[in-house]
Amino acid sequence: MKTVGIIGINGMVGQNMLAELKKINTPFEIKTFGRNDEITPLDIAVLCTDNPVSAQIAPQIKDRVKFTVDMSSEFRMTPGVPLVIPEINAHAITPNTPLIASPNCTTTGLVMSLAPLAPHYHFTEVFFCSYQAISGGGKKLLDDFHTPGSYYENNCVPLIGSVQPNGHTSEELKGLYETRKIMEMPHLKVYCHTVRVAVENSHSLGVTLKAKENFDLEQVKKLWNAFPNLVYSEKVITPKEASGLETTFICRLRRDVEEPNIIHYFVTFDNLLKGAAMNGRQIVELLLEKFV
Repeated sequence: MKTVGIIGINGMVGQNMLAELKKINTPFEIKTFGRNDEITPLDIAVLCTDNPVSAQIAPQIKDRVKFTVDMSSEFRMTPGVPLVIPEINAHAITPNTPLIASPNCTTTGLVMSLAPLAPHYHFTEVFFCSYQAISGGGKKLLDDFHTPGSYYENNCVPLIGSVQPNGHTSEELKGLYETRKIMEMPHLKVYCHTVRVAVENSHSLGVTLKAKENFDLEQVKKLWNAFPNLVYSEKVITPKEASGLETTFICRLRRDVEEPNIIHYFVTFDNLLKGAAMNGRQIVELLLEKFV
């Protein structure tokens, strides 16, 4: 029987991944490992570990597994390693890509909104501000948030990740470089500011998109609604409503006041599902179906 191993089962990402893999209908065996356990031969290994551990384990197990799916950011920008959202670029996975990376949660929500429009409009600039839930920071941050007097209580913190020499944070640079890689648009201008907000779960984005062509709003809505796991709503959808659902929601679409080639809209989605474990599960499903 085909085997899929979760490495890092004791963490929040590993537990979420286990729940997601149990949704797959294809017959296979799930094996679980702590980060220090000996890894037995597998068809697919899913690394639910932080960057240093993924960097250490991935090369160690390459001769024991056919495919490795890494949920950390360690290999996302490595040349030759596909960065995959199955609805968008499943074609990037081949028999010759034994290591596959799953994107940053915020990038995933953004690119889900861009991909359906890309065949019809030539993007020139993307601006977004993220409103990222506490759960995106992991179990420790979530526990802190539930402690009375938490720094994050009734607060917005405009800094996620480490500040780089250019003043941008590591999270903001993920939004830039990962978007370019997934969309296969190496010169796309992406401007962003990432903010941690006092919301327990589900990330949101305020997006401004500029193209060479004028946008047809009705066409944009139809393209979004025809795309897998994506819904445009005329009603306002909030993080509270998106939590626990596999759908990425878009609302508040409007044309710019002065420029018809610019649109503004709001995106919200469960960062622990489509932003993480669900996307990993979809990659595993694809591998089981076509490559293992």
